[in-house]
Amino acid sequence: MPRPLVDPQTIITVALDAMEDTAAGPLTARGLATRLKCSTRTLYQQMGKQEELISALLNHYFVQKSPQLDPELSWQTAVHRWSGALRMAILQRPNLSRHLSPENRPALIEFTRPLLTALTASGFQDAIAVEVCRSLVHVVVSLTLGELETQSHRYDETAYEGDHLAAMLTTDANALERSPDGKAPPPVFSQSIEWLVGGIECQQHGPDTPL
Repeated sequence: MPRPLVDPQTIITVALDAMEDTAAGPLTARGLATRLKCSTRTLYQQMGKQEELISALLNHYFVQKSPQLDPELSWQTAVHRWSGALRMAILQRPNLSRHLSPENRPALIEFTRPLLTALTASGFQDAIAVEVCRSLVHVVVSLTLGELETQSHRYDETAYEGDHLAAMLTTDANALERSPDGKAPPPVFSQSIEWLVGGIECQQHGPDTPL
């Protein structure tokens, strides 16, 4: 008699927890099937191949984490708050978030929608608002994934004594250690978002560039 199918929501919930269980190692179909007490055949039937499962996990997680932005916020403040929310969402699920490759970036569409709404409500043309969102997604994901790597590989600051520039770069790389819970972003993150905001302001105030 065939085993009953497992509810997809249950699979996603168990898989998300399993992925962040460092003691269990990388997520595999066999390991997940064991946790769910089902066969790998049942798992594939429900969720497809490993790549499809990862895409489903990313979609589910980032939709749930989509931030609510106060419509009274200025677009500049909305950008900063949205960027901080995406950074924290990535840090809270590091093993899952490491799968945010260009192929899996569509998982962030719903997460980005509140920012797109805030920009268009502030007068940005749709096409420009979309380009702003694309740039911010790229920068925030890249910086935060780099931050995760910094957690795993600490640079030896003493190795650069006498090299002022290298020492400064290394200090930035170790910035996360000054905020163990990760809530305070490294200076390079905050400065990068501030520069992006400044660049957008310059563009919108240009004589030939409308909002």
